[in-house]
Amino acid sequence: MPTKHERIGVVKDQALAEALESVASLIGPKAPTATVVHDLAIRGAQAMCDEETGRRELLRELAHWSTSDDPPWDPDVLSRVDELTAG
Repeated sequence: MPTKHERIGVVKDQALAEALESVASLIGPKAPTATVVHDLAIRGAQAMCDEETGRRELLRELAHWSTSDDPPWDPDVLSRVDELTAG
């Protein structure tokens, strides 16, 4: 089918075949493989971006907690953690 967009070749190796098979019941048998691969790539990219956003947010929270004057842990226990776990 003619398109103005660049086409890419994707090798249907064992991992891709298993991925396609794992979503076949969710997508339906009539969807063209190229459409399924396209949709999985878009959704996979979004999932990776969402994971990275979540990771960065957790790191920001950790940085905030670790520099806070009132952290969500007992500073005295933390200062004695080696002593408390040594035996």
